[in-house]
Amino acid sequence: MERKYLFIVNKTAGSGRAGTTWPTLAEYLNQKNIDYLIYETNYPGHEYQLIQNLLKNNTVEGRTIVVVGGDGTLHQTLNGLHDAPQHEMIPLGYIPCGSGNDFARGAKIAKNPLKALKNLLQAKKVTTLDVGFYRNTLQQQADDGSFTNNIGIGFDATIVDLSNSSRLKKFLNKYHLGSLVYVIILFKAYFVQPPFPVTITTENETHSFKRAFLVTTTNHPFFGGGVSIVPTASMTDGKLDLVLIEKLPAFPFLLLFILMLLPPHLHTKFSCVKQFRAEKLTISSPTKQHIQADGEALGAHPVELSLSIEKQDFIF
Repeated sequence: MERKYLFIVNKTAGSGRAGTTWPTLAEYLNQKNIDYLIYETNYPGHEYQLIQNLLKNNTVEGRTIVVVGGDGTLHQTLNGLHDAPQHEMIPLGYIPCGSGNDFARGAKIAKNPLKALKNLLQAKKVTTLDVGFYRNTLQQQADDGSFTNNIGIGFDATIVDLSNSSRLKKFLNKYHLGSLVYVIILFKAYFVQPPFPVTITTENETHSFKRAFLVTTTNHPFFGGGVSIVPTASMTDGKLDLVLIEKLPAFPFLLLFILMLLPPHLHTKFSCVKQFRAEKLTISSPTKQHIQADGEALGAHPVELSLSIEKQDFIF
């Protein structure tokens, strides 16, 4: 029996790349007489509400959900699915059209959207991958959700917050210079983000740090649009990888960041870089910190994050 598909399309993803790409994808689907439905997002976070409504109306039943957009679009779609019975059995596809596309790198999905679509349509079976699950219990109302890439507090989350509020980002995106704004924001975030105390707890041990700067838990090697922060991380090992970087002076930090970009990724040898691998992790900080998941801002508050692994079926 041929598969049926339901496309969630965020045309604004990747500075409009998804919008200019979708007509080519739709033309191919029509040429191949593929049975599909399309739902477009109208505002940030709309994916979540769309999926919730489609689940209530049983529109999703019997269909593979395919996300056309960026990592944020995939994040919102996955979280919209999370409350569905046996949500992990509803297959997800992904056509990378965002600015970062870290999930595509981690899952080895083709960079070219049309190639990714062709591979997805030809796939004979689903692939079960790890996804992370988080719960922050220090808020008045416990906050929880899933992530495909990473969840972080400190430096990377501050970058997300500054990026979301940046007028410069919107201006440069119009001229396809979005990458430049991230360089500017990276330097600004270094001076804005202070060191903070944090405690990391795994199944077997607890470690406390007084001068944490970046604390990121990742599901695969990449974050920040292709930075290999944990080269050995895997989406199929049933474990999460946490990397903690302590505050450094500006020049050593710049050197560390450059080493993240270049093989053989010697940043992991620095004494200020701490790594943990576990099925379950807890991150605690009494100080107010920005939090991000898959590049989506989750607010700023004291942290008591409980992290674990779930499974999700994908097709690509």
